[in-house]
Amino acid sequence: MADVLEHIPSFGDLRASSAQVSAFEHTRSELDAAGDVPAAEIELGAVVRLDRGFPMIATAAGELLRAEHAVDFAKGKRGKRGKHGRGAGRIAGADETAERVLPSVGDFVAVRVSPNHDMGVILRVLPRRTAFERWRGKNRGERQVLAANVDVIFIVQPLGAERDTLSLMRDRIARSLVLARDCGAEPVVVLTKVDRCEAGEVQAVVEDIRRLVGEGVPVIATSSRTGEGLDEVRSCIPRGSVGMILGESGAGKSTLLNTLLGTEALETSEVRERDDAGRHTTVARIMVALPEPCGVIADCPGLRSLPLVGHERGLARAFPEVIDAAHTCRFNDCSHVHEPGCGVLQGVEDGEIERVRVDAFLALASEMRVSAQSLDPDIHL
Repeated sequence: MADVLEHIPSFGDLRASSAQVSAFEHTRSELDAAGDVPAAEIELGAVVRLDRGFPMIATAAGELLRAEHAVDFAKGKRGKRGKHGRGAGRIAGADETAERVLPSVGDFVAVRVSPNHDMGVILRVLPRRTAFERWRGKNRGERQVLAANVDVIFIVQPLGAERDTLSLMRDRIARSLVLARDCGAEPVVVLTKVDRCEAGEVQAVVEDIRRLVGEGVPVIATSSRTGEGLDEVRSCIPRGSVGMILGESGAGKSTLLNTLLGTEALETSEVRERDDAGRHTTVARIMVALPEPCGVIADCPGLRSLPLVGHERGLARAFPEVIDAAHTCRFNDCSHVHEPGCGVLQGVEDGEIERVRVDAFLALASEMRVSAQSLDPDIHL
């Protein structure tokens, strides 16, 4: 198996925005002026790998190094002087009382590279263009950032397994769509293992999923064995862009990435006979640079669940025509199920809104309403 480090992106493969570069320059000047860290030792870097060890950073100077967190990261202090720099560990440009965040894969950071230290030290996380988050705790604000500064979310779902009914696949794709839209990234649905199905079955599923996700969201049927659909996937991730693969364990994510890379760089497992699915293999969040003319993709561990808590913005972005139609309902508390004068039901009857999208919207909205009320009774969806 090829060494995955051969495919780690360099800093030049990534794209720091002008706002992020400005925040870095401000951070470097601030820390240097305060006497905390010499400006010459502060470099702009990008987190390209996260695992149980130290984060791996690609720097603008062309280095690839492991880095530890500044003291304040671990202690969670706010606005106090740390060992490696005042305010270390918060988002650069944020208020001193702002919550500190740990860097995620894809983050741009200010990192100290000292000749007297064998590792880098992450001082600040720079502002994120986008952040793919999922809820991870009992409180509304507890989110896990899986990847930062991503442009495209590849929603990967396998075909050919008896356990994966169409209704289950719809649910996974719909909630993934909401999370991608909430993040601000462009979603792309990738159906894997299509060589295990008849052509007519594949086409029927593709058409069904296209009705679910709506216009403007590509739905690509792929096979890592035959190469079907892979060029379409590549076209969605041009050079300079960053994507993330999202899917449960066994969906074929690592196999898909290996095929796109043209080498067995990422570990995969044998398929289980009882359910036609692979085992969980990805244990780190790692970025890989695809061959020219493509960009970079972040591979993350498979997720067993994707709860929606506080993702109202993503729901509205994923189903805009349902939201628009709801504004025309006769009753403000319309459930869009049976009430007279319902704009949503009228849209379905007129053929302007797909029924499958309304069903998905109502199911996810109901779930989010229950979650919101359990966390904060004053929140209304």
